[in-house]
This record gives sequence, structure tokens and C-alpha cells, in this order.
Amino acid sequence: MPAKTTHYQPQMDGLRAVAVIFVLIHHFEANIPQWINWGTLGVRFFFVMSGFLITRILLKSREKVDAGAAARPNEFWNFQMRRFIRTMPPYYLAIAIAAALAIPPVRETLAWTLTFCTNFLIIQTAYFPHTVSHYWSLAVQEQFYLVWPFLIFFLPKNWFKATFAVLIVAAILFRLACIHFQVNDVTRWVSLPGSLDTFAIGGILAYVSMSRPRLLEDPKTRFWTGLATLSLAAIARGLRMLDLHNPWTVLIETFEAAFMGWVVACSVTGFKGLAGWILSSPPMTYIGKVSFGIYVYHILVVILLNPWLEKIGLGHHAKDPFELRFIIQVTAAIAVASISWHFCEQPMLKARDWIAMWFRNRHESKNDQAVAAQG
Repeated sequence: MPAKTTHYQPQMDGLRAVAVIFVLIHHFEANIPQWINWGTLGVRFFFVMSGFLITRILLKSREKVDAGAAARPNEFWNFQMRRFIRTMPPYYLAIAIAAALAIPPVRETLAWTLTFCTNFLIIQTAYFPHTVSHYWSLAVQEQFYLVWPFLIFFLPKNWFKATFAVLIVAAILFRLACIHFQVNDVTRWVSLPGSLDTFAIGGILAYVSMSRPRLLEDPKTRFWTGLATLSLAAIARGLRMLDLHNPWTVLIETFEAAFMGWVVACSVTGFKGLAGWILSSPPMTYIGKVSFGIYVYHILVVILLNPWLEKIGLGHHAKDPFELRFIIQVTAAIAVASISWHFCEQPMLKARDWIAMWFRNRHESKNDQAVAAQG
């Protein structure tokens, strides 16, 4: 899930909450119209935010490297270490619990899930395995974390905008090639090449936010780009009504991500009014903080809850007018994620900060020794 920035922005946590709620609406089969494609939009929202936040973190690291305050290899490994400590503990804990309880098909897919290759398993089988299927998006993000730093650290800065544009076009062409060569449909959605445009749109926003921050604050720019990207989202909604093998459908992801990018850009400078109040509200920001845990654990929570829900008449096929089943499932998922946040993730984040400080001090000590030796 998205990384933490140096300056806390509560509305970004609010957006994380929106994204994970979309996923829960889909996976918990809430009695809400499903034509909105809640789950797909939620995952894509996470990808845009990851592209934005990770690119901004890497650009700041690049500035240190260019200023001579840090070495490129050290910044690269520091980034990977921080991402590893942030994502691995709750992820592996969820897998360990599911494997210990012999929940299928966790043990049968361990080689894929433990190495963040669940998306490759889905591509190979053209099937979303229950219990671990949602890990495909985490696999794509981890693969993104491995590739993206090389672009940001080693490409000339004046190549960034062109590179991001090329990646957007490349993702569209990849999805088009999948249709042309009759590759199974899921490949378009669960592979890193098919998602690069979404990450790249987030990357463009990060670059603009650092190079031309006032552009994001200009009311006219926000209005017209909002109108344009909302129009693209509406077109994407229309394209979803076409047959999956229609070539025009390859634009859906790009158009939806463009609008989500606008939403992320507005949250950086801050939404005003009701939208700003909702996104900055304590419940939304808290859900955003624990959103990674919610995403990791929510399927496991449902599996463990289902026998009890069946006994009290709120099973899978029950239709309660107040969606009591959905409320119970969401509450349980948030509760489990909260426990993970306070007792697993936060301690690991504190350890991460200590390790990063030790790593930085060690590097600075080596530099001082080198300078002394030269003197």
C-alpha cells in the first residue's frame, strides 16, 4: 500500500480509506449497485496513490544524491529496506495465520504468495484463487517498488515527463496486444505492464507537485482539469459496457486513473468544504492509517466469520435490509487491522526509523573516515 510522506497530509489517509472501502464493498458483496466496479476502482486508486507517494519519496532522495548529501546505492537500499519493513510483517502474518488454520488454498500457493508472485499465478491459471486472490495487487506494487527506483535514480531529470508519457502509452499498447494475441483477459489487469499507466499518472503528479507546486493550487487549473478528467471517467464508464475484447476497452484504466490522479492532486493542496471535512475527519483518517491491514486481512476475517454468520441467519445469501452482515464484516476487518497496526505494524515502523538512522549514521561515518584519509 502507499508510503508515508515526510509532511503528514490527513486527506491522503482519507483517500486511502475511500479506496479500501471500495474494495470492501466489492469483496463483502454489499447490497449496493455493483455497476460502479467498486473493487477495481479501489485497487486502481491505491495504485495512483502509490505512484504519487513513492515517486515523491524517490525524487526527494534523488535531490540528496544530486546535492552530494547521499550516495545513490545507499538511498536505493534505504528505500527498499523501508518498504520491506512497512509491508512484510502484516502480509506474512496473515499468510502464516491462514496456513496454520489450513485454509485452502494458502498452503498450496505459498511459493507464489511468499515471493509476491500471486499475479503470475493468476496469469498462469486464468483463475483468482479464493483467500489469496486479492494479493495480486500487492504483488504488482512490490514489483513496482523494485523497478521504479531505477527510473527515478538513474534517468536524467529532463527525461522524466517523456518517460512517464511513454509508460502510459506502453501500458495501453500492452493491453491492446493482449487482446490482439488472445491472451487470457486477467493478464491485462493483474500484470505490472498493464498497470504502468496508473502508476505513471501518479508519478507525473509527484513530479509536478515538486517542480511546479503552484500549478496544483491554481483554482482555474483545478476546475478545468477536473472537468476534463471527470469526462474521461464518464467515457470509461461507457466503455465498460462494451465487450471485453473490443480494442477501445484498453483505455478504461487510463481514463479512470486520470480522474483519480486529479482527486489525489486536489488532496495534496487540500479539498475544501464537505469533501475536505469528510476526508480529514478522524474516522476516515484512522481507517486510512490501518487500510493496509484492512486490505491484507479482510478476506481471512470473512472466512473466519462466515460459520458464525450462517448460524445467526446472516450468511452469504441473506438479504438484510440494513446490511447488518456487511457492517459486522467491516467492523471485524477494521478491528483486526487495528490490532495489527498497534501491535505489529507500529513497532516495526519504529524499528524501521531506528534502522534507517543507524544506516545513515554508518554511511556518514564512512564518509568522514574517507575525507580524513584523503586529508
